[in-house]
Amino acid sequence: MDLVIATLVGVVVGVVLASLLALYLVQKRVDRDLIERRLRAYRQYQEWIGDVTRVFDSGTTDERVLEQAWWNVESFCREFRLTAWLLEPAVQRELEGVVCELESELERARQNGGGSGRSAQLLTEKYHTLDRLFRRQTKSLAREFRRFRFFTTSPSTQVEDD
Repeated sequence: MDLVIATLVGVVVGVVLASLLALYLVQKRVDRDLIERRLRAYRQYQEWIGDVTRVFDSGTTDERVLEQAWWNVESFCREFRLTAWLLEPAVQRELEGVVCELESELERARQNGGGSGRSAQLLTEKYHTLDRLFRRQTKSLAREFRRFRFFTTSPSTQVEDD
């Protein structure tokens, strides 16, 4: 009887350990997928914003350039509202503030019948803020994505990224 109980206890312990290992591996895979989704979101945000400063620096004072920039901003804001749940809470709050400012300026520009020098300046400032944030987060997540492993390696074999 003791042998049967010992065998059952061994089987139960084995099943529990195997289940914990499987859950750990699934959790690591989910974490990696989340990192990848965040990277894609930041890249998508960068595409929506575009390179506003290059357009303004080209010396073109055409009203259509500013209109296109605001259209890009509107698309970015919409995309952010749809995908903000992916981001880290601190980054999400920081981006939320910028998006709210951009949306209020966009509404003001629509009410005034077009853009002004002030809205172009605000757009350029916010572009620089967003670009810095996106580059910093993309670099950090890319480093984390490359470093990610199912099982950690010993410190002596781990390679640090520049």
